[in-house]
Formats: sequence, structure tokens, C-alpha cells
Amino acid sequence: MPKAKTSKKVLIISYYFPPCGGAGVQRTLKFVKYLPQFGWQPVVLTARNADYPAYDPSLLMEVPERMPVYKAWIFEPYSLYRKWTGRPAGEAVDIATLTLSEAERRQWPERLAEWVREAFFVPDARIGWFPFALWKGLTVVRREGIKLLYSSAPPYTCHLIGLFLKRLTGLPWVVDFRDSWIGWLSTPQRRPWLSRRLEFWMEEMVLGWADRIVTVSEGIWADLKGRHTWIRDERWQWLPNGYDAEDFQWAKPQKKDARLTFTYTGSLYGNRHPGALLKALQEVFKEQPETRDHIRFRFIGRIGRTILDELQSHTWRDVVEVIPYVSHQKCLGYLLATDVSLLIIDDAPVNRGILTGKLFEYLGAQKPILALAPEGEAANLIRDTNTGIVIPPKAIGKIKEAIFNYYMDWKKGTLERGDFRKIMEFDRRKLTQKLARILDDVAKGTL
Repeated sequence: MPKAKTSKKVLIISYYFPPCGGAGVQRTLKFVKYLPQFGWQPVVLTARNADYPAYDPSLLMEVPERMPVYKAWIFEPYSLYRKWTGRPAGEAVDIATLTLSEAERRQWPERLAEWVREAFFVPDARIGWFPFALWKGLTVVRREGIKLLYSSAPPYTCHLIGLFLKRLTGLPWVVDFRDSWIGWLSTPQRRPWLSRRLEFWMEEMVLGWADRIVTVSEGIWADLKGRHTWIRDERWQWLPNGYDAEDFQWAKPQKKDARLTFTYTGSLYGNRHPGALLKALQEVFKEQPETRDHIRFRFIGRIGRTILDELQSHTWRDVVEVIPYVSHQKCLGYLLATDVSLLIIDDAPVNRGILTGKLFEYLGAQKPILALAPEGEAANLIRDTNTGIVIPPKAIGKIKEAIFNYYMDWKKGTLERGDFRKIMEFDRRKLTQKLARILDDVAKGTL
């Protein structure tokens, strides 16, 4: 598709941007990639010397040529946290903190570090970026002739930057929530009263001043609105994650295993644990011993220490393959070489509103999906698109039955691929076109 003539510039405020890797960068990167085709020229404001949980320099190739990328210095506290708690330099702090055992949490260095995070890092640990990004943002607005502001969170500091830029410049502003805010999985659960009150005020100010509020799922919309019922509905817009068809065209499939292969991509930690799956697999092997030589489970990504030790134990050495974080393109190559894509979402009330980014890439890979997930938006999407089966995450008997049925279908060569024609609306290019329409409406002052 030829590029549209662009005369409108939008400032994209995002902490996660290449060479950052992982799921958090994909949504913003794809919007930046395709917006020029729909009349908007993105100008990016991101962090310099950022402490990313994963790196994927190959993603830099997707950033449009000559697109302005401005970087503001950030004070990152994670290096101090690693030194304080004796953790290795460069260890991904998000997985490390979310996978702490109870004994580790009770140690005084961890307790003090967590208290400091809960009490002083409001809204998050990237608040040290705020003054530098705000100053840089004001410079960029004047230099580039910005017409509209767009911020993506988490981290929620991005929305604070957008809020103050709006107040100081008067420009229209779109906020994008990839996750909800207060009390969400990755946010502090027990802040001191004053810190929580400050965080609530920040969330309220962001929602109150935004010209349009975009969320990746209806569950996030409901969670935010549940705390701020006065906010008018007309400003809310659901715009889900998606997959980029071009990525799959360029991805090189990995060598296919001769066994029936189930592939999980992404992070595993805390309650997002494959324990029920492993118990079901044990029962399959006990009842049908011959299946052990013909089934392979592949886990790709960042995995907490406790889960990693279990997956790499002698019990599963011949069945389970663990592959550390790889580039996005290589990860897609593994999906193209799998037989079944595996999705795991732990059964917690907040997770029922999650539409994880990996699910859409599973759709793009066009392989059947085995979803161990609670009832909610992810389950509904899989059923609506007829692309897999959904089983409660702890239903060992049903998981065992599903694995065996997949095995029998694979053995007969009748493994169902499902109807993937319905997934076209989740192509990143089409979703970016919808975002461009939102930006057009906001720029015109219409709802």
C-alpha cells in the first residue's frame, strides 16, 4: 500500500521502543510503522539509557526511515535494586520480583526495597523519567509542529508526561491503556494510604483530561471506569492488540519436530504456572505410555526460577524443551513450525479481562490453540473465531483429554486448523487505520 501524504504529526510517548524487546513494544511499534499510510506522521519520545527487561535490536528495522525519535534521560532505580538485594547485573527485575518465594520476600533487603517501591515510586519505577521527558517533549512539540499527543502505558509515567504536555500546550491527547492501572497484576498491591491516594489522583487526572481513552480490552475499560464512574462514555474506545501479517511473511519457520509439538511463547511466573498441564501430561503418559515418544512441549521466553527448575527437571527432560528469550522473528518461526499453540492464563478475576498480545500472534500463525484459561475475553475470542479449545486452567482431566485428542488427530493426520478467516480484522494495519480515524476525530474535536 503506498504511503499517504502526511501533514499531521502525532507525538508518541512510549517508554517501550526498539531496541526494547518483548510484548510491551509491539503495539506501539506497529502503530508507528503503519500510521504514515493513513495520514499521520509519528514522532517518538522514548527513554535514553532505559533498563529494559529484554532486548531485540532486530525490531529497529521496522521503524520507518527518517522518522524522528527523541530520547530523554531517565533515572532507572533497578541497578540500585540489584545491588541492594544482591541480584546479578542485568537480571530482568520484573520476572525476578514477581517470582520471589515467601522466604525471599521476608528477607529485610527485599522488604525494604518493596516498601520503597510502594511508598515513593508513584505511579511506577519510571517516575524518574518524568521531568526530563516533559522538558524534551515541550522542545519536540515546538520543533516538530506536533498536532496531537498520544501516550501508551504501562509504565503510567508515560500518561503523566502526556497529561502535563496537554496542560502546557493545549494539544489534544489520546491515552492508550495496554493494562489497567491501580491494583493491576504488575502494580503495587499495598501502597501506604497517602501514596495510594496520590496514585488515584493521577489516574483520575489522566482519565479526566484525556480527549480519548483507548483500551486493548473491555475488561480494562470496565476496571478503570469502575473506579471513575463519572467519566463520560463517549471518550472510550476499544482497540485490541493484533498480529502483523508482514511479520509472518518474512518469518523463517524453524525446523519442524517429528513429534506432536505444543508451543508456548512469552513469560511464565507466579500463578501463571503450567502445573496442571504437567499433571495432566503425567496421566496421559501413565495411561498411554507410547505417547511419551511422540509428544513435545516447547516453552519460549522468560521463565521464573521455580517454574524453570521444574520444566528442566529429569522428569521432563525428554518431553519439554525450554528456549530462552529469542528475537520476535525467530519466535514467530517457532510458531510456524508448531502443531498446536499453547496459551496459559491463570484463573484470577482480573485476568478474565485480559486479551494478551501473544493470543493474536497465535491467530496470525494459523495453528490450533489449546487455551488453559478462565472464562473471559480471551476465551470468547477463541470461540468466536473458532481457532481452538478453551479449558479451565486447573481442570486436569479435561486437559488430559484434550492432549490425547490432539495426539490421536495428529497421528491420523486430521489435526484441525480451524476457521482463520475471521481473524483478518485483527491485522495490525487495519487496527492502525482505526487508530488513525480516532486521531482524526480527536484532532477535529469530534467524538
